Amino acid sequence: MKAEKELKLRVHKKRILDKLNKSTAEDETKPARSKKGKRLGSVGRIFLIVIFSLIFLFVILNINYLTPSKMKEHMKAVFADFGSGEGYPYRFSSDDIIDFFSFSSGDRVVLTNNDLIILNSSAKEVLNYKHSMSHPIAKYSKDRILLFDQGSKKAVILTQGGQVVAFPNDDKIICGDISDSGKSVLAFKDSAGKETLNVFNYNGKKIMSWEKGDGYIIDCCLSANGNMAAVGIIDTEDAVQTVNVITFNVSNAKQKGNIQYKSVSLYDLEFLHSNDLAVLCNNQINVLDARCQSKGNLDLPAATIKKLFCDRNGHIINVYSLYNNGKYYIDIYNASLKKVDSKECSGEVLNVSSDGKSIGALYTNHTADVSMIGGKVTYRAKLEIEPSFIVTKSRVVYACSNGTVEKVKAVKQ
Repeated sequence: MKAEKELKLRVHKKRILDKLNKSTAEDETKPARSKKGKRLGSVGRIFLIVIFSLIFLFVILNINYLTPSKMKEHMKAVFADFGSGEGYPYRFSSDDIIDFFSFSSGDRVVLTNNDLIILNSSAKEVLNYKHSMSHPIAKYSKDRILLFDQGSKKAVILTQGGQVVAFPNDDKIICGDISDSGKSVLAFKDSAGKETLNVFNYNGKKIMSWEKGDGYIIDCCLSANGNMAAVGIIDTEDAVQTVNVITFNVSNAKQKGNIQYKSVSLYDLEFLHSNDLAVLCNNQINVLDARCQSKGNLDLPAATIKKLFCDRNGHIINVYSLYNNGKYYIDIYNASLKKVDSKECSGEVLNVSSDGKSIGALYTNHTADVSMIGGKVTYRAKLEIEPSFIVTKSRVVYACSNGTVEKVKAVKQ
């Protein structure tokens, strides 16, 4: 038995040795991989990782455009924005300037009596749209511009690639707005005096309609996601002027809330973050929830208001003079009506703008001050032209006058 066990162990050991020798022989006959091949393999893997990362990043950044029609429009706008211009100052046919604002990621828009011009960062004329409107008004989202003729019938939506939506309409337009979701709202008045509020989807198809009762529509707006609409109506009750604010759920056109203010003038309606609504009046600011329940109100320090508006970061900005003596102040509030900044202006104010991070003030002496919201340092730009509008991006000031757009970097004071 002992001899038999020893024989089995020898056989088993021989089999293991044969397998090891065979494996070694195969490794010796297999061609060795060169260092260059290993490097090429590593480069290939890195290249694939970069490509997949870029695709993932593209999808994340363009998640709002992941439908064929949206992607086509978006890419057309992106390619239209490519190319270099001759830089600033940019000169154009001199018309009355109605509006001047920043648009998309780095474009500037000039609205005149005859044209809407989109300029990219190098002052290339991306779009020059001839509108033929008597009273043009532009409302804009992150990637679209709603242009309509107040008191007349024409309304279109534009991007850098040109006109993407036209609204067939036989009624006069009162007011309008556009949301980041692509939905838009327009209020109309027909020949019989009936006023309606209509909401349209991304492609311009009507998805909601509401007919007003008493009073007159003076303003309307949409939330950023396009799910909520609000309308401001002016009326008279017991010889007192009233402003009624009504909110709607766009998906079913049902009224969500209603509130009335007496003895006020409505400056603006703007949705802030989420579905909170800012009601800006001549003597107070009110913030409401979707059901028009008050979330806060604030009496304004003076009736002499130069400008009262909301920026795209949800700040409420009041530009005023306490005694109407040419001395101006700027107060900035967040959506909770907490004052986050207050500035004393260094001259008589012509205009004020905000990019959400910085505030710019244009003065009658052809200078502009720029400061970060909440910051203490002021930067100043001396302008060559006599502008009526400015927009800012960090410390850079873009100024617009009849016939010229100028770019100046502000310096620390």
